[in-house]
Amino acid sequence: MTEQTLVYQQARQVAEPVSFELPWGAVRGLCWGNPKGEPLLALHGWLDNAHSFLPLAEAFLQSPLAENYHLIALDWAGHGHSDHRPAGNYYPFMDYVYDLWHICEQQQWQRVSIVAHSMGAYVANMFAGIAPAKVSWLVAIEAFGLLASKASDTTTDLRQGFESRWQQQFKHRPHYRDLQTAIMARKHAGDFSRDLAAILVERGIEQLGDNDFRFRADGQLRLKSPVRLTAEQIADVLKHIQCPFTVILGSTGHQRLKQALEQWQAFVPQLEVAEVEGGHHVHMEQPAAIIGALSQMVRAHNG
Repeated sequence: MTEQTLVYQQARQVAEPVSFELPWGAVRGLCWGNPKGEPLLALHGWLDNAHSFLPLAEAFLQSPLAENYHLIALDWAGHGHSDHRPAGNYYPFMDYVYDLWHICEQQQWQRVSIVAHSMGAYVANMFAGIAPAKVSWLVAIEAFGLLASKASDTTTDLRQGFESRWQQQFKHRPHYRDLQTAIMARKHAGDFSRDLAAILVERGIEQLGDNDFRFRADGQLRLKSPVRLTAEQIADVLKHIQCPFTVILGSTGHQRLKQALEQWQAFVPQLEVAEVEGGHHVHMEQPAAIIGALSQMVRAHNG
């Protein structure tokens, strides 16, 4: 527990835990707002967790959105408080998409809205293309399309992916002597302040002894994917997206997003693009601005 527990008090106090049992284990998370409202799924990025949306949840609770939406921030498999995939399994990207599909089918959600960041946003736009009738609207933060490979890179990708799997069995998750050391390690691995790193670490750490802390995230998450879709395959999924779709860029975020927009924006003619002052984790830095974009999307969708 850190001084960050004094921040975002309302979001912390009223947060309810959620858990969804999948065939391989449990996906857990936190939720806020109207339990009878339309699910508003908050999907975090690689090596983050549901606390990535704690600042957004605080702003959400102070907005009219809380009356009509049930904000559900999930921990992806291997992240946060969710289970790791069983031994001998890995984390192929499309399994995240299927986990999302499975949860929506299991819960009999006819429609969901989605706000997602980075890897979570890649999952979300693939899901919106595969199941277009299920998504009311989508706001993607610092991600669009998918990381692609050329067909000519297939052999190299497979070889590097297999090598990373083999090497991982000899690695061990690092341990930290205290919480502050772990927080600084997370800060240096990202693009955000120490305070924001502390929010993520709070949910992403486990204490094994008096002076022994370890991140919960499964080490297998760091493996290189042996198979990626080609640009043409990604375009085929994107062109099936029907819902209102906004991409939010951080002003100092990942520059490759501009290339992704140039490559695929034409396949999603309804796509709107906005820029907010901040970095790759702009949703943590500027939650009020993101809530403003969500509210605008709702007004446009309901108008």
